[in-house]
Amino acid sequence: MPIRRPIAAPLREALIECFAATTRLVRPSLRRQLYTEDLDVAAPPEALQDIWGGVMDGTLNFKLESDGKIRFNAPQGFQVKLDLLELGADPINRIHATELFLDGSVASMSDLLLLRAVTVVDRGSKGDLLDFDWLLSKVVEIGNFPKIDNEEFEVLVEAVETRLGRLGRLLVAAFIGSINTAAAERLIIVS
Repeated sequence: MPIRRPIAAPLREALIECFAATTRLVRPSLRRQLYTEDLDVAAPPEALQDIWGGVMDGTLNFKLESDGKIRFNAPQGFQVKLDLLELGADPINRIHATELFLDGSVASMSDLLLLRAVTVVDRGSKGDLLDFDWLLSKVVEIGNFPKIDNEEFEVLVEAVETRLGRLGRLLVAAFIGSINTAAAERLIIVS
């Protein structure tokens, strides 16, 4: 079971302020197309151009570092790194569902689980594994999972097996069965 550590109030406030300030850089018509996972912002190219334009124009609290990374100077007295990712390109081909947050949107728990599954398979760092375990427990608890394509399905199964072995296949079959019966049956037969 993952270790549950609450985010310290100053960090939580800085993350929220960074998200709010970033969404204000984007035209209002594009703001609901912003999706965030921590401070990785995934958006269509037009929204990313708005953000880059705002940063390059010297918008308060944003700074372009010499390494090409964007930093946000949080009012809490430290910098927050902001990564921009193009929606529709690897590693974020699509977001299935979002939830409104301030002037933008955040990816659903199930989308965050799918994104973290990719990093578990690719890198498998301790932080990735802890995040994946926590997200998996939340998605199973909520019981809400979108219909996914074969590639997403294979990555999810591989990530779950990394954590739970063959038992992981049965877990995926159980919570995916209601939306993709054929895939669930395939998992059970192969197990």
